[in-house]
Amino acid sequence: MPKQDYYDKGQLTDVAYLVLASLITPCHGYKLMSKIEEMTCGDVHIGPASLYTTLKKLSEASFISLLKEGEGKKVYHITDEGLLALKIEINKRERYAGYGKRALDEGQG
Repeated sequence: MPKQDYYDKGQLTDVAYLVLASLITPCHGYKLMSKIEEMTCGDVHIGPASLYTTLKKLSEASFISLLKEGEGKKVYHITDEGLLALKIEINKRERYAGYGKRALDEGQG
């Protein structure tokens, strides 16, 4: 499946998921990298190449928009469509975690 189709169908990579969750409040790129690292208690570090590739794809999928640009910084924010995709993804990931937990419980039972 081509990458753009992946985003168009609302299926998010882990990086895209974390970027969307971080853009509930507007943010620029460098701050976004710090925000994700803080949100994940240091478990996830996203480098500039991954971040800006993801921002481009999320923008092309209309999940985020550029709010303003200036002083070498672009400030992004989640769109209504992106918020819906994030909510769907959260629900899906919660269900999948439940599937995994049940499988572990059954395997250890």
